[in-house]
Amino acid sequence: MSKEDNQIIKQIESLREELVSAEKAYYVSNKPIMSDGEFDKKLNELRDLEDANPEHIVDTSPTQRVSGTADNAFNAINHRQRMYSLDNADSEEQLKKWIERMTKITDSEIFPMILEPKIDGLAVSLIYENGKLTQGLTRGDGVVGEDVTHNIRTIKSIPLILGSVSAGIIEVRGEVYMPKASFNLLNEQRSRNKEKLDKLLQIDKGKLSSKKKEEIKLLRADGVELFVNARNAAAGSLRQKDSTLVASRDLLFSGYQVIFHEYKSEIMEYSKQLEFIRACGVPVSDRILANSFADILTNLNKISKDREEYLYQTDGIVIKVDNLTSQDTLGFTAKAPRWAIAYKFPAEEQTTSLIDIKLQTGRTGAITPVAILEPVEVGGAIVSNATLHNPDEVKRKDLRIGDYVIVRRAGDVIPEVVRSLPLRRNGKEKTWKMPDLCPCGKYKIEYKKDEKVPRCSGGTNCSVSKKESLIFFASKNGLDIEGLGRETIELLLESNIILSIPDIYRMTKEDLLELPFWKEKKADNLLKSIQKSLLSDPQRILVAFGIRHVGTRTALQLLQAFGSIRNVFEVTAAQIESIHGLSTTVSTALTEWFSEKKNKLLITELEKIGFNFTLKIEQNTGKLTGSTFVITGTLSNYSRQELVDLIEENGGTVTTAVTKKTDYLIVGANPGSKLEKANSLSIKSISESEFNLLINK
Repeated sequence: MSKEDNQIIKQIESLREELVSAEKAYYVSNKPIMSDGEFDKKLNELRDLEDANPEHIVDTSPTQRVSGTADNAFNAINHRQRMYSLDNADSEEQLKKWIERMTKITDSEIFPMILEPKIDGLAVSLIYENGKLTQGLTRGDGVVGEDVTHNIRTIKSIPLILGSVSAGIIEVRGEVYMPKASFNLLNEQRSRNKEKLDKLLQIDKGKLSSKKKEEIKLLRADGVELFVNARNAAAGSLRQKDSTLVASRDLLFSGYQVIFHEYKSEIMEYSKQLEFIRACGVPVSDRILANSFADILTNLNKISKDREEYLYQTDGIVIKVDNLTSQDTLGFTAKAPRWAIAYKFPAEEQTTSLIDIKLQTGRTGAITPVAILEPVEVGGAIVSNATLHNPDEVKRKDLRIGDYVIVRRAGDVIPEVVRSLPLRRNGKEKTWKMPDLCPCGKYKIEYKKDEKVPRCSGGTNCSVSKKESLIFFASKNGLDIEGLGRETIELLLESNIILSIPDIYRMTKEDLLELPFWKEKKADNLLKSIQKSLLSDPQRILVAFGIRHVGTRTALQLLQAFGSIRNVFEVTAAQIESIHGLSTTVSTALTEWFSEKKNKLLITELEKIGFNFTLKIEQNTGKLTGSTFVITGTLSNYSRQELVDLIEENGGTVTTAVTKKTDYLIVGANPGSKLEKANSLSIKSISESEFNLLINK
C-alpha cells in the first residue's frame, strides 16, 4: 500500500470518527460539538473521498445512512424474544394494588423503581452483531415484526456502531418518535399540499397539462392527509419505501431496554443497563429513581406538570422494577410484563360543537354512530370525529346535533364524546334518531339478541360492508397487498373492475391502465403484489376473511387443530369449543359466516385461484407436544422467559392459570397458591431438574 493510500485511509477514518462523535454529542448527550454547517461540510468531504475510493466504503459510515429503496423492505421477521405491551394504570389506587401484587409474588421488597416518560412513538428493536447495526424491526404483533432496517439507518440518533462493543449480539429496544415541532411543521406542509391539490382537481381532467398532472402526482406522493398525532406520523414515516423520504422526516430514537443475546454482562439493574447502552452511543430517555410509593407519587406529579416542556409527546409514565432478578421472578402474563406498568395521565378534554351524527358500517356489518365534530386539538391531536359506540350511548348521554360537547382523548384511546353541555343550548339543537336503513341504502338495520351494536340485515350483500371487507382483506392486517389501499379499492369498485375478492386476482394490466393517472409501472407493481399474496400462509388468509372474533392467535389455534381452512368450516361447533381458549362466541361467528352461500363459494374460488389452505405441519422434535405447563415460584436454573421459550420450542404450551387442562406445574422456590390448586386437581408438580429429564429423554 502506497503512502498516499495510507493518508487517504487515515483521512477517511478521521472524518468518520469526528462525525460519529458529533452525532453522539448532539443526539445522546445533547451537547453539540460542531455547527450544522460544519457537520455538513465534513460529511460532504467524507462522501467525496469515499466516492473517489469506493473500495474503502463500509456500511457503518455516516454517509451510508440513506441510499434509496431496500429490496427486502417490510419482510416479516420473528423477534428473538417477544416484544410485550404494557398494562395500564390510571389512578394511585391501581398503582398501589400493582405494587402489592408484586410484593406478594416476590415475597420481598421490590423497590427501587425507575420512572420514565412514556414516549408517544413506535416501538422498534435494533440488533447489533459484533458492535454493528444489522437489523431493525418494528414491534408488529410482538412475535413477528417488519424489517425496516433500511429506514432505521437513516435516523441519525441511532448509532451504526456500538462504542466499546466488538463481540456478541445485543438487542436494543426503544421508541422511534417525531418531535412535536417537526410534527406540527409536517402537518402544516400537508395542509398546504391539500389546498393545492384540491384546486388542481377542480380543473377539468381533459384540460390538465402534463405539468399539472405531474404536480398532482408529486403532491399525492408528498402526502395531503394530516397525521392524527406524532405517533401516527412516526409510524407512517418509518414504513416509507423511499429511505430518502424517511430521512427528511426528522425522526429520533430513545432506548428503553437492552437484551444480551450473545454478549456476556454481569449488570443486574435495569438502570445500569440503560447507562451501558448510553455509553455505547444510544440515546435513552430521562429517568427518575423512586425508593418508595411516596417517591413515585411525588415524581408522577412533577413529570405531569413538566410534560409540555418535553421534546416529544407523552401520555404517561412507565414504571419499572429496577432489580433484574426481581423482574425475572415476576415474569410475564400472556400480554405484558408483571414488573412494569404504564401510568396514564388524566385524559385531556376540550369543548367543541357536535355538527352531525353519521353511521359507519364495518366489514362484519356492524353499524356504529360517529360524532362529526368541529375540529379541535385534544391531547396533541386534531379531533374531527369520535365514536359513539352504539345508539344507546347517544340516548344515555342525551346528545343532540348542534350541542356543545366535551371531547376526551387519552393516549392511544379513540376520542370519545364524554357529555353534552345542556346549559349552552339555544333551542336550535336537533334530537338524533337512528335511521331504519344501513348507509348502503338497501337493507334494514337489525338488532340481534344480547348485542348492543346493530347490524346491516344484508350481511355480505351490503355494498358498504363488502367494500370494507375488501379493504381489510388487502390491508396490513389482512394479506398486506401493497398498492391496494382504500383509495385504490374504492376506485376499482367505482369502475366495476372488481366486485368481490376473487376479482382482485382476475384483474389485468389493461383494466388498471384504464384508471385515471395509472401508468404501466404502477400497474405492474400492483399485479406483482397481488401475485405475491397467493403465497400467504393459511393463518393469514383465515384472518383476512374478516370473520368476527377470529384474529391471528385464534386462526392459528383453529388451523393447528383441524389442519386446513376447509376443515375449520366443516367441523362442528362442539369441536371448535373443545379447543382451549375458544368459546361459543367464536364457533357461532364461524358457523354464521360459512352458512352464507357467497362465503362457501369464496372458499372454493380462492382454492381454484391457487391459494394454499392447508397448514404446513413442521416436524417438531418437541418432546412436549400436546402438554400444557404452568410455572410458579422462584427459578434457580432458568429465567422465567428462558423456561417459557424452551417449553414452546419443544412443542409445549405455557399458561398462567392452573386448570383441569394443565398437565404439569413447574415448581420453584417459595411457590404460591398455584401449587395448592394443582394438588387439589391432582396435577403433577415437577421441579426444574425433573423438567430437564422430560426434555432430555
